[in-house]
Amino acid sequence: MRYSKFFGKTQKETPKEAVAVSHKYLQRGGFVHQLAAGLYEFLPLGFNVLTKIDKIIKEELAKKGVQHLLMPLVHPASLWKETGRYDKVDVLLKFTSARGTDCVLAPTHEETVTDLARKYIRTYKDLPVTLNQNQWKYRDEIRATGGLLRTREFLMQDAYSFDRDKAGLDISFDKMVAAYHAIFDRIGIDVVVVKADSGTMGGSDSQEFGVISDVGEDKIMICDSCDYKANIEKAESKFEAQEQDKEMKPMAKVAGEGIIGVEALAAHLGVPVHSTTMTLLFQADKDVVAVMMRGDYHVSETKLRNYLGCKNLNLVSPDMVKKVTGTEVGYVGPVNLPANVRVVADLSCKDRINFEAGANELHSHNVNVNFDRDFPTPEFADIREANEGDTCAACGKGKLAVKNSIEMGHVFKLGTCYSEWMKANYVDNDGKSKPLVMGCYGIGITRLIAGIVESSHDDKGIIWPKAVAPFTVELVVLGKDESVVKRADALYEELLEEGVEVLYDDRDDSAGVKLNDADLIGIPLRIVISSRTLEKESVEWKARSEKDAKIVELKDLKKEIAKFLAA
Repeated sequence: MRYSKFFGKTQKETPKEAVAVSHKYLQRGGFVHQLAAGLYEFLPLGFNVLTKIDKIIKEELAKKGVQHLLMPLVHPASLWKETGRYDKVDVLLKFTSARGTDCVLAPTHEETVTDLARKYIRTYKDLPVTLNQNQWKYRDEIRATGGLLRTREFLMQDAYSFDRDKAGLDISFDKMVAAYHAIFDRIGIDVVVVKADSGTMGGSDSQEFGVISDVGEDKIMICDSCDYKANIEKAESKFEAQEQDKEMKPMAKVAGEGIIGVEALAAHLGVPVHSTTMTLLFQADKDVVAVMMRGDYHVSETKLRNYLGCKNLNLVSPDMVKKVTGTEVGYVGPVNLPANVRVVADLSCKDRINFEAGANELHSHNVNVNFDRDFPTPEFADIREANEGDTCAACGKGKLAVKNSIEMGHVFKLGTCYSEWMKANYVDNDGKSKPLVMGCYGIGITRLIAGIVESSHDDKGIIWPKAVAPFTVELVVLGKDESVVKRADALYEELLEEGVEVLYDDRDDSAGVKLNDADLIGIPLRIVISSRTLEKESVEWKARSEKDAKIVELKDLKKEIAKFLAA
């Protein structure tokens, strides 16, 4: 393609709102254009990248026996009402058609694929099957930021497996995980795989594929001694057991007017932070639950929700705090709580003696509080967020470090939640009707483009992996000498005949402009032809990922390009 005729050129100005490198380079490089907040148009360069990723994904999934199909972007709301997600998914864009039908723009396709399954899967002989589509989604995000990292409309690969039982699901799940590794390997991007939470998707086991990046919104924990990795919401650690008193002391009430927050409270009482206790009230579906947390940790709402088995979990309002406890936020404690309030304490609270807790009285705290004596011993569970520097629970030796990650893909074992909600059953070989056992597997294709740029760039621009680069070779002609231009034109035609993907920069611009644009666009191989190089019947050869250029003779060029592309 001649760059002089190419639609969408580079831009000198960086978007004012751009913080992420990918946002800056993709927009400046002419890959995408922002139509509105969270809505992007893919220009030819960006569309080429998108198409290559799409092809790789489909090829690798097909190797695992996955069948491709396509489902609509617009869904009847009735399907989402069947699963109960119509009023629970906050990014769901709802509208009414001209005929009065309630509809949604799909943020995901569990409902529609389960509807398909219940219509076409009859018996165990139809199983197992995994269906995939690479389809556009829409999520009505309140905050669309970071360019392609968080958009409202995006292209996503989403696959769904259907099996007879959990053993079958495990096999399908492992096949998809292997396919994902093959996909990311072919694309040329290093991913970390962490244990994660299924969130609004439902189900049980979940793994997240991510790219380490400072602009990533996900926080993950990585052990420095073993291969343990987990999303911070799911990370497990060993807490440091603190030395305790030998004997219980009498519980006493101390004044603490206006002292809210564990650090301020610990300083006021003259005790370490780990001796303080945060007691928070949560609304778990219809029940109020008091959660006790050692002062040096924070509650993981994901772990708490999973432990309680509730669908909805929220901190109660200040008015509800006062109604339940008679006091205000900051002074809640486990002593003298109403009998109908369930109390759950983190494991870090277990075996403590003489600890602090709120007194359920305004401006008051209790010291020397003890289990069983001062209030009934609560339930204990791992409901805390691991802290950086905690000991790894997997190996018991390493320390956990926090890293930011961009989520590239996510796989879930959905189980039977959707099939039970939507009565998607099959007849097993024993003649009984049973719910289909499902898995769900997704890669954000448009976000993946940003992830590649975030992990592969320098201060000049993008460095595309060969497999997904918009072109594999950029041919740059320098100067206006007619003989040089003719030679460059001829070389361009020869490379096209050889099947090489070439972007030919034939513009009437300076060498500086052309070479800077080449670095920004980031095509893997740059070949420069000029009067200086032609004096030696050669070209200047520079791989985008390498610092230095070299001279290659024209007679060897095609052979060298073939070797470069095959490497």
